[in-house]
Amino acid sequence: MVINSGQPSGIRLICFPQAGAAPEQLRNWSTGLDDHIELVVVRLAGHGVRRDEAPCASWPALLEEVLAALQPLLSEPHALFGHGLGGLLAYETAKYAQIHFPGQTQHLFVSGCRSPDSPAGRPLLHSLPTPAFREAMLTLGATPIEIPRGAADQQLYEALLRNDLKLFETWFDTSSGSLEVPLTALYGSEDLLTPVSRMVNWREFTRREFELIEVAGNHFFIKSQRQRLLQVINTHLGLLSPQSAQPLRHSALMH
Repeated sequence: MVINSGQPSGIRLICFPQAGAAPEQLRNWSTGLDDHIELVVVRLAGHGVRRDEAPCASWPALLEEVLAALQPLLSEPHALFGHGLGGLLAYETAKYAQIHFPGQTQHLFVSGCRSPDSPAGRPLLHSLPTPAFREAMLTLGATPIEIPRGAADQQLYEALLRNDLKLFETWFDTSSGSLEVPLTALYGSEDLLTPVSRMVNWREFTRREFELIEVAGNHFFIKSQRQRLLQVINTHLGLLSPQSAQPLRHSALMH
């Protein structure tokens, strides 16, 4: 889904939401981004308005679907942002774009996701029994209001969240070498799922500028620290002069 800023765009910001999240949670970012930034939010099968579709259960299937949908957008200047599972998707997209559309990825923002050489935490959340799983989600900072109230809806949401967390926890990097893309890694000061120790080594995966930023909050700081995240993004993408950039073609991403 493409959310236009209302101004001719110099760069496109492609965002990947976290595990279990509908892309609509990032819709209001459009009001906080600088005018020259076009916001694109990737909508995965099983999430949001695509909730009646089966979610992708494996990385090959997930990447095939996502990269096929993003093809038209990656050939023009863009930046990538992702939180949690979305951060890993943003990284995989950056690797793909570096091969097929070299020079078009202007910046990569990874948030709340382990570096490729860091193991997943233990125990694996996606394999916990239901009571322990729900307790773990609350411990990480999920609020009860986010969990559907009806029994049937709870089961569907839990199945989707487990599927996404399985992807998040079983992911491993199959590439060698580093990105030629500036990289900013953001972590929550109280994030028990992805603490700074699992994010600091992102510096080893780019040959360009690297920045590690602490953000106040738990794993769900993507919601509580919206203004801080937008400030970081605007600062980095503001360095890309909108006067020198060509306006982007605005298109719809049905994904």
